[in-house]
Amino acid sequence: MLTSLLSGCGNTQATADPEPPAASGAPSGAPSTAPGVDGKAAPDRVFTEADLEAALLPAGAFGGRAKVTGTDLGTFGRYGGGDWTGCEPGGELRKELTGFEGAGAQQTVRLAPAAGHGRRIVTVQLVSMPARRSARYLEVRRLLHETCPEVDVDTEAAPVQEHHEAREITALGDQALCEISRSTGGDEYDGAPSYAVDVRVGGVLALVHAGGDKATGISVAARAAQRIRAELYGADGQGVSPSRSGQS
Repeated sequence: MLTSLLSGCGNTQATADPEPPAASGAPSGAPSTAPGVDGKAAPDRVFTEADLEAALLPAGAFGGRAKVTGTDLGTFGRYGGGDWTGCEPGGELRKELTGFEGAGAQQTVRLAPAAGHGRRIVTVQLVSMPARRSARYLEVRRLLHETCPEVDVDTEAAPVQEHHEAREITALGDQALCEISRSTGGDEYDGAPSYAVDVRVGGVLALVHAGGDKATGISVAARAAQRIRAELYGADGQGVSPSRSGQS
């Protein structure tokens, strides 16, 4: 049982195995860690959109009364998370970010209402690339946050400033990053944080957006990492048939 603090997104404790989702649909306790597959799987192996779709989490993994409201397949392109165009020092990183491509599958899930939260929507996107490319993707994201921690955004109304921070999360997959963003300015933005949790298992990325619900974001990312490990890489005695998965 791991008791170390997952410092990536703040004060969130980690345990070795995910707890089952609460029947009420509330965030399911302490987020959990999930192992990766580096050193045990072919680093250049890639998966198809169909493989990734089959590895998406079932609705029950998000808690009681959760409902998958959409599933989209397609080539992964630029991953959002802010308007970086106002940061001149990050120009080369922004350019490199647009060059990452791979098969993708994304699901949108509506969670049950919970105390202290309004409408709760979580998105989970799985992306397949060779492991070295997916690792570089997370490194570029981290460097971009460090290079451009504050970005002024031009709007038709009052000036808006985006605040960016990225923290590494240890013991989650092979590599994980928590991206924290806030917007301030005018009457519309109150500086409330929004979280994105990006976890890599081999060459597969799980990109999780849960808005301001930090605990749910990390918990869902851990479950997604475990499912990738089992369903795609067969690290738990399962996995897709070689005839279904692509090869680079």
